Formats: sequence, structure tokens, C-alpha cells
Amino acid sequence: MSRLQNLLSRLNPENPIYRSILVLSGGTALAQLIGICSLPLVTRLYTPSEIGTVSLFLSFFGFWITCIAMRYEQALMIATDDAESHVVHRLATIMVFLMSMLGVPVLWLLQQNQVLEFQLLPVWTPLIAFPILLGYGLFMVYRSWALRGGLVSQISQASIVRAAAIAGTKLGLGAFGGGVVALFTAELAGALTSMQRLIHATKRHFATSKPPTIGYLQMRQAGLKYAKFPMLDSPSAWLDALAMMLPLPMVASLYGAEAAGWFGLARLVLSLPNAQIGAAAADVFQMSLAEAVRDKDPQRARSVFYMLIKKLGLIGLVPLVVSLAVLPWAFPIVFGSSWAPAGSVAASLAPWLYAAFVVSPLSRALPVLQAQEWKLFYDVTALGLLAGCYFLATHLALSLLEFCLLVSLAQALGYLVYALVLYLLVESRLQK
Repeated sequence: MSRLQNLLSRLNPENPIYRSILVLSGGTALAQLIGICSLPLVTRLYTPSEIGTVSLFLSFFGFWITCIAMRYEQALMIATDDAESHVVHRLATIMVFLMSMLGVPVLWLLQQNQVLEFQLLPVWTPLIAFPILLGYGLFMVYRSWALRGGLVSQISQASIVRAAAIAGTKLGLGAFGGGVVALFTAELAGALTSMQRLIHATKRHFATSKPPTIGYLQMRQAGLKYAKFPMLDSPSAWLDALAMMLPLPMVASLYGAEAAGWFGLARLVLSLPNAQIGAAAADVFQMSLAEAVRDKDPQRARSVFYMLIKKLGLIGLVPLVVSLAVLPWAFPIVFGSSWAPAGSVAASLAPWLYAAFVVSPLSRALPVLQAQEWKLFYDVTALGLLAGCYFLATHLALSLLEFCLLVSLAQALGYLVYALVLYLLVESRLQK
């Protein structure tokens, strides 16, 4: 029994930051494992063109979902007390509903005007987009609220349920030739199941702190108090999301839906470390930094920042080396011969995803310190570099791999600028 207790004590460190990261990353790891295990079957049930089509929708989804609550979900982390967090939560929920409604005509206009090959999406895509956006938007809001309450295990459980719903629906319907309809249905199933599970746990946790009434005046005051989030953080986040979203429709525009499928799978596989470890580290970093700022302890806040950047820089080297050395020959074995080009695409994108793995979690310092305007330096740089890549590809007739490598190096350079901006911010705002 003593040996077992010693083992458990090693796996459950006393440092609450490490413990929270372990819980979140463990849940995310299991969720990602479900997705990884299903991928070899998914790529044999669906063609690259079908996955390219749903990847095109997911590029819009990833862009729109970024500011679906106008970033008020980030304000939940720094609300003065739990009572005020109820008001901010109500405001964020209203924004999610309105923005989900607005996303329908925006996507329809992209289709009708044939912008970056969005006309490849099925005609009914804007209709199914509404419940997908609404479900995942509410999940995002409740996830931030749950982080404030330290409900990391509930967040992990919701992530696992979401991954299982998506994978199960893809495999179940794909076995009967579900095609593109099945892929969209899987995204809908994931959005709705994850939302329902987390809402119940979070509401129960904050039930005792709910104010008697939440009226228009209270929401207006909270909206003005945290106005930086919709006014500065939202445009910056949208620019950032645009830089992440545009490469896939650019690939579809330059090389077709099949190439978009290769690109989408390659980026999905490369994003696993970021989604598994980076996302958990970002959540805990934001939670810990917010606590240090509320406690007016800048030294602790700076320690958290520098500890994270060192750890992520070292950990990220492992997937970087694997991506360069293993993925080009492993893709056709794991996913099938029709996906062989995706392996080379993955290797070319590795520098970009390594930079994102290290720098992206640190960006959570901006909303905590309410310094969102600093991020505009990175946003402008990243978009400018991406536009330059597309211009060169169209005028020099670059191949798919040449374009992917050019985008990868340009985006990595953008993250280097971002890291410098974050360093300057921490040094100026969190003095010893």
C-alpha cells in the first residue's frame, strides 16, 4: 500500500498549477486519443475531397467561433467576484446567440459570391452552421466560467464526451456511406453534447453566488467595464483567426478540394500537441496569472510566464522532430495511399505549428492584463506575410509543397514577432 501511495503522490504534484495542467491535459489527451484512433478509419470511409469540403467549413467555423461571444468569455476570468461573473456570463451568452444568427447570412454570402472556393460547400451548410456555432459558443462560455471556478475535471470530461460524439458519429454514419452529410452531422453532435454536460456542472457550482436579478443596467455596466474585450480583443482575435483560417481556402483556391483535404488532415495531425498540451497549459496559465494579478503579486505572475515558455519550448521539440522525420512515410501507412501527399505537407508545416505551440498559450496574458491592443502588432504582421505568400504562389506558380513551406516559415516568423511583443508586455506591466 505504501508503494502505491508513493506512486500516486508522484503523479499528483503538490503544485496546483502542475496538478491542473495534468488534469486538463489528461482529459484533452484522452479526447485527442479518441480522435487519433478514429482517423485511420475515417480516412478510409471518406475521400480527400469530402474531408476537404468539411475542412473548408471548419475554417469558417474556426474564424467565426473566435469572437462568437465578442470575447466576453475572457472577462469571466477577471470579474471582480462570482456575483459579477453571473452578469458577464449572461452578457456573453446573449452575444453567442446573436453572433450564431449572424454567422448564417455571412456564410451564405461567401457561398453565393464564390469567395475562396466556399461555393464548394453544400447549399444547406448555412442552416446547419447555426446550431453548430450556438452549441460550441455556449461550450466556450461555460468553459471559461468553469475555469474560474477551478472545475478542471468537468472540463476534461466534457472534452472527452465531445470527442467521442464526433468520432462515433463519423464512423457510424460513414460505414453506411454517409459522405459529407455525416461529417457535418458529427460536428453538430460534438457541439451539442459537450455543451449540455458542462452547463449543468458549472451552473451548480455558481448557484449560490447568483444575484437576485440580472437586468439591462447591470449588463450595460459590465459591458462598459470590460469594453476592451469587444473593442480591442475581438478585432485582434479575428485577425489572428483569419491568419489561421485563410491557408486552407487558399489551398482549395489554388490546388482544389483534394489538396485542401490533404492540407486539412496534415494540420489536424500537427495540431494535436497544441490541442492536447498547449490548450491545457494555456487554460491553467490564464487561471494562474489571473489569480496572481488579482492578488497583486507581479513576481508570481512573471514566474508563471517564464516557466511556461521554457517548458513549452523544450516539449515542442519532440513533435517537431517527429513531424520532420516520421510523418512523410507514416501517413500513407496509417491513413491509406490516397493520403500520401499529406505526409509531405505535414513536414512542411512543422515549423509553423511548433511556433504556435510555444507562443499561443502565452497570449492569454493579454486579456488578463487588459492589454489586447498589443496583439495588433502580430496580427498585422501575420496577415501581411500570408497575403505575400498567396501573391507569390499565384505569380510564380508554386507547387503545393512550396506554398505550404512558404506559409509555414512566414507564420513562424509572425509568431516570433508575437513572442517579442509578449516579452515586452510582461516586462513593462509586471515589474518586480
